[in-house]
Amino acid sequence: MPAGRLFLALGLVSMLLIGAIGQPGLVWVIGGLDLLLAALFWIDLRSARFQSVTARRQWPTMLVQGAPAEVKVDLEAGALASGPGRPLALLLREGLSPALASSPRRKRIELTPGHRLQWSYPLTPRQRGETQAGPLTARLLGPWKLAWTQRQLIAPESRRVYPQIRWGGKVGHLLALAQRRQLGTTPLAVRGVGSEPYALREYQPGDPLSKIHWKATARHRRLVSREETWERGARLVILLDCARSMTSREGDRSKLDHALATALALTRVAAARGDRVTLIAFSQRIERLVRVGGSGGASRGISRAYDELYDLQPRLAEPAYDLAAERAMALESRSATVVLLTSVVDLAAAELLREALLHLERRHRPILINLRDPELEALAHQAPHQASGVFAQVAGLEILLANRRLGAQLRRAGVRVVSTPADRLALETLEAYLALFRDRGRAIGGQGTGGRRLPAA
Repeated sequence: MPAGRLFLALGLVSMLLIGAIGQPGLVWVIGGLDLLLAALFWIDLRSARFQSVTARRQWPTMLVQGAPAEVKVDLEAGALASGPGRPLALLLREGLSPALASSPRRKRIELTPGHRLQWSYPLTPRQRGETQAGPLTARLLGPWKLAWTQRQLIAPESRRVYPQIRWGGKVGHLLALAQRRQLGTTPLAVRGVGSEPYALREYQPGDPLSKIHWKATARHRRLVSREETWERGARLVILLDCARSMTSREGDRSKLDHALATALALTRVAAARGDRVTLIAFSQRIERLVRVGGSGGASRGISRAYDELYDLQPRLAEPAYDLAAERAMALESRSATVVLLTSVVDLAAAELLREALLHLERRHRPILINLRDPELEALAHQAPHQASGVFAQVAGLEILLANRRLGAQLRRAGVRVVSTPADRLALETLEAYLALFRDRGRAIGGQGTGGRRLPAA
């Protein structure tokens, strides 16, 4: 394509047409100049086309939704036979999909033949899943700056964008402690008395009588107590709602984005404790099912969970809470902890949810994590400006009131209920899960002595 210098030259030649009115002979001169410019343009275009330019794109190790990253592009121009030559002018364009960036990346550089240059640009992925990184195209200016030639330096390629992996604050602290526990260096900081046998030690004043190991006491002829640690090898089922209510967005992330990241963080903590985790994603049907083993295969299982769930997307369908509960009951015949991550914004769905949780409570320990809907709360609390807004506000208030009644009914039936906004979802979920073991430890610690300490011998 023509460059700016060619248009400037053609403009100067066109000015001679004014003089051609009085000097008809100038028409032949103008025609000759036009042919000369056309020939120079063709030669410049061929020179640019035959100039060798290669590129290689370096992606970060992992692309994570909402996490800043840096992409590097290595460029190299082939050396000319006549020598180093002049620097080449390049216009680069990275065609990124909307899932990776809001707009393409552009850069103008000068590349000396026979040399290398690196172009790096920041990138913050916006959506999870399999996404297309468009081609890297370049416009190369000819040596006489009369013509541009365009070529594709890197073909389109697919990239994976994973859910949130790194966490800050208390959630990051809990995940770090869980990882150290898995590596055997630092135990998870939880309170209470454990319930899993660990070792034997000499009886200490104040130890509960229920902790005395009578066979070892008779063998050693002195009081011996059992040293116990936190229960390991428990069972956890995570039910992840992927239905209609999880499609709404808060900022750049949907409810499902927050819930999926929370479910995977909970999986990491539970697997580090040695628990067996089953993740069930459902909408009107069972979407995905992933099992993560205990401490032995926890790392591989967690990696598999990220690989199988990273592209999970919500469906515009009603959630089948009863189907998810039946699948959890069928998979776990023994008592387990069942964490249900959802967002209740419909009265009919709330009734179905209540029946499903009460069904689970017969055998398991269900925990309901209800993700609040900011649009619904804003609709219920903001003053309406017209008549239609009054009806919408009443509907919103009715749904919020129904959620409160649902939570009260479930708590009376023994179901833990947590209602939280998106920015506290992960922390509230982890604390609700770990609280089960703290409460159980305190209950076990109170057995045999009624919670009283024995006097010193």
